[in-house]
Amino acid sequence: MVTMDSEALRQRLEQLTGKRTGIKQLGRQHSASLFGAGTEQQDQPVTHEGHLWVPLYENEGRFTALWVEMEGLSPLELQLVNYAARNYAVALKATGIKEEGEVEARQLSVWLNSQLEQEKIDAEIPDDMTLKGRLFGDMIPFLLVSENVHNPQMTYRTLMKLLRNYFENEILLIPLQEKEWLILARKELLTGGDDKEDEEESEDELLAQTCMGLHELIASEWVGVFHLAVAPAIIPVKGLTGSVALLRETIVLGRIFQVGDYIHLPWELHMERLINSIPDSRRRQLLGQIGDYSSVLADKEMLLTLETFFEMDCNVSETAKKLYIHRNTLLYRLDKIKQETGADVRSFGDAAIVKLAMLLYKVTKRK
Repeated sequence: MVTMDSEALRQRLEQLTGKRTGIKQLGRQHSASLFGAGTEQQDQPVTHEGHLWVPLYENEGRFTALWVEMEGLSPLELQLVNYAARNYAVALKATGIKEEGEVEARQLSVWLNSQLEQEKIDAEIPDDMTLKGRLFGDMIPFLLVSENVHNPQMTYRTLMKLLRNYFENEILLIPLQEKEWLILARKELLTGGDDKEDEEESEDELLAQTCMGLHELIASEWVGVFHLAVAPAIIPVKGLTGSVALLRETIVLGRIFQVGDYIHLPWELHMERLINSIPDSRRRQLLGQIGDYSSVLADKEMLLTLETFFEMDCNVSETAKKLYIHRNTLLYRLDKIKQETGADVRSFGDAAIVKLAMLLYKVTKRK
């Protein structure tokens, strides 16, 4: 049983030795020259240009190896590094698992989380990231966050297999925090590789449809509640940190303002983002100044009516249809809202005020 992942092993050895360490996936030619791929010695550590290289696993002639700077290390420290890495490699081999890029993905994950913690949302991916060469084209980022507490989590391998069944194009899967996964898919998935643009649907609509399809697929295999967000295409080498920050914020906002929904789209949450950025004391003050709408907003039926009415662009017929109620029933509810609050939501000005009050109520109610 492998008790840690490769990135955790690297971090532990770096702390132990005080020397730079890294994990690198080598090309076939480099693998053959360094480890003698195909020979009896291919699983043995080697020294090269002042570094100790220990092979961790091999996949189709490409080795993924741990390297450590040797200068200043004692023979005992070198022996310890080699022993720890070889034990990991043996344990990994015993499981019969080839990580299929998980080591490289976790390396990028550590860097990403570090940049986000420092709020460096415009940082460019450094050259020592093994995956950098695959991050120059347009890609669409998805963020998957699970709320499961008791159910076992999907492994990297299981989730990757599921994603490959959905996306025909090349994808990358990056495990970020616990129960949080970043998925990067080629932009071509929106058109299926066809150069002709779909004139009937916007890119936002196509992204939303793709997100819905992916959510349905994962829900069919993954027991429990999870949230999914998607952002417009980016060139990850420069735009990845900012996009992940946006996706994380989108899911936070979705949990607050879109209770009961599990697909969240950043372009649908502009007003919510603004409301959430206001200090809590100021939000409560604004809610008091706008007027007392608590009797309506605390009523689940009325709240659903308002949410649907605004979602359907204040169209009475479409709202009634969406709520499966008669048009006259909807008009009765709208008149009741007017009687209790003085606001006629069929008027744009009143509708905007009630929408603002509704969002303020949702975020302050959670405090």
